[in-house]
Amino acid sequence: MKTDTERIDASMTSQSLTARNVELEDKTKVMAPKGGRQYISTRKKTIDHAAIKRNAQEKPYTIESELAKGAESVLYIGDLQGQQVCIKCVRGFLNKIIGDSATRRQEERLEKVSYRTKVRHIMNEYEVSKLVCTDTEDTPLVHIYALRKVKKFGLEVGYDLIMEYLTGHDLADKALTKSLSVEDKIDVFAQAVKAICYFHSKRLIHLDIKPSNFILNNGRVKLIDFGVSVGDGFKPMAITGTGGYLSPEQICKAPLNGATDVFALGVAFAVFFGAKPLNQPQSSLVQKQFRTDAKYHLEKDNRPSILDIPELDDYPELQEIIRDCTIPRRDLRINSSQGLLLRIKDWAKTNNITLPSLANN
Repeated sequence: MKTDTERIDASMTSQSLTARNVELEDKTKVMAPKGGRQYISTRKKTIDHAAIKRNAQEKPYTIESELAKGAESVLYIGDLQGQQVCIKCVRGFLNKIIGDSATRRQEERLEKVSYRTKVRHIMNEYEVSKLVCTDTEDTPLVHIYALRKVKKFGLEVGYDLIMEYLTGHDLADKALTKSLSVEDKIDVFAQAVKAICYFHSKRLIHLDIKPSNFILNNGRVKLIDFGVSVGDGFKPMAITGTGGYLSPEQICKAPLNGATDVFALGVAFAVFFGAKPLNQPQSSLVQKQFRTDAKYHLEKDNRPSILDIPELDDYPELQEIIRDCTIPRRDLRINSSQGLLLRIKDWAKTNNITLPSLANN
């Protein structure tokens, strides 16, 4: 099914895009149990991101099969001039009436979020991607190629965000987490921290760090979903993020910085290593007392929010590092992703542990 679209050209640079092949090579190998799936491979993959981006701006594409559902959008596998891509689709009310058959029913599952909010987030994701993604080198972030407005009979029915298709599994995937050894999971953790370091180097805060927003793709961790990302120092007017991973400053709407993502990263990887997310149900987040308590914890509480990390019992120092990410008081928390990465490097060096992702750093 072809999609009737028009190009979104907001603040595009005038620089020409120089095609350059980016070669991806993973140097570690982890096999699933006998008869299982191989999650980390040594295959090489060459991607010409600049050429895909040029095609994505104007060429026709086809939506094929549904890949996953999010809170605000549905992801599909698509075909762009013979190149497999991922297409994030948001749709408005008109799509139910005149939309294409492949996406017509998606609004029935996503009606809790207004179309206006979904459009704001998908546009934000595209704008952020232009700050963090490059066509001339590979990065630990998903590549985003274009945002296309979808029209039928001249009427807007939604937007499609055309992205790199990552042939992997997110870190919330139970089959994946069971397949990896603790040692390999530690290396995945180090890769995720490096991805956040890269994102923070652009003076941006991701604001929705959780296991499902990291994809293990051909042995390499990729950070995805920049829909609610903001600039460092941003003062929010509303609580943004995912319950279970929210820092106290997010809940009480204090200014945000890199330590905000560090808190969520600590919780996310405590969960990756067998812990439970924080108790932050939506019903509590809307209560004034819950927000007041969060402000108190931000100012006074020096105890880690996560204590038990079952799979790291044999690595107490690494447990301590992750716990230190989750201290509510920001001045006592590990307050930057670079600081966290240094602690991991020092821990590995002190314990004579080789992490493949840090071997050349």
